Amino acid sequence: MSKQAFEEANEVFVDDRYEEAYELYTNALTNDDKTDSHFTSKVLSARAQCALKLKTFPDALNDSNNAIQLDENNIKAYLRKGIALYHQNLKEEALKTFIRGLEIDSANDQLKVWKEKCEKEFEEKKQSIVATVDKEKPSAMVNTEKEKLAAVAVPVAPIPAKIKHSFYQNESVVTIQIPIKGLKKEQVQVQTTDTTLNVGTKIPATGTDYSLELDLAFPIDSSRTNYNVTGSNIEIKLYKRQAVQWTSLDAKSSAGKTQPPIPMCQAVTTKAPTYPSSSQRAKNWNQIEAQIKKDEKDNKEDMGDANAIFQQLYRDSDENTRRAMNKSMAESGGTCLNMNWEEVSKGKISCEPPDGMEWKKYDS
Repeated sequence: MSKQAFEEANEVFVDDRYEEAYELYTNALTNDDKTDSHFTSKVLSARAQCALKLKTFPDALNDSNNAIQLDENNIKAYLRKGIALYHQNLKEEALKTFIRGLEIDSANDQLKVWKEKCEKEFEEKKQSIVATVDKEKPSAMVNTEKEKLAAVAVPVAPIPAKIKHSFYQNESVVTIQIPIKGLKKEQVQVQTTDTTLNVGTKIPATGTDYSLELDLAFPIDSSRTNYNVTGSNIEIKLYKRQAVQWTSLDAKSSAGKTQPPIPMCQAVTTKAPTYPSSSQRAKNWNQIEAQIKKDEKDNKEDMGDANAIFQQLYRDSDENTRRAMNKSMAESGGTCLNMNWEEVSKGKISCEPPDGMEWKKYDS
């Protein structure tokens, strides 16, 4: 019932009938059994988008917060929360939200544009205060006020919440994955003893420090520890000294204390899958098509806002900023936007294609 209402809401939303769609999303939440937190988060985020269209920004903020609480990796919820905060003139909180979203997905263009919009407004406000001080106060007082203002920076988000890591295992190896995008191996430090793990790096999107320190649940052979860095993950392999099931990485976790170690040679569960091959459940292709159309419309509208903001940023920027934007986009093939002329003028901007894609030149 809940999923059917959600699909109907998507169809109505595509037709710009936002009030009706809002009611259907509400029905979907009312009938939701709350067993699938990712689905509930998705519905809340969709209703938040409806609230933005209806300009009921407090409702959009409330739904976005609840969506994030259920799914910390719901990028659309971060975007819609930030937009809701921005339109309520809570721009410092909005900036922090966009930064937090970029810590999860550093390649998200919509989050980047909104982040730069907030930072630009803060910088303009700071410059306006400086100009007012210059005009209205004697020179000695101006210098004092300027010194105070020089210490004022664009609002920076607090130390981010710990990025959620995951792990999987076999009888001999525990593999840990930490979802941070845009890193190179030399930017990551991994240290282990037979009973501890320490990981340190900086998050590329924000420059903030990230660290993971664990007292491990079981001993490992630290001499064999190795790690790799992909475009989207830090992957660490820990080699077990005992072939036992790890229910948690952390020795302090209550999950590992509730039961004795389980040898990996034993089946963790004796329940057989009810249908081990492909699903026999029929698919409703009309609903799937409606969902695809809704997602396409969401992306088109979000990118439409992003393009408008980008045009405004370009129009309001000084000559050096425009030169930096043009040069970085042209030389990187549209994969990198940099507004700092001091950085861009130092050399050619390299191409940074999205994860899983490869840049190729075509012969003319």
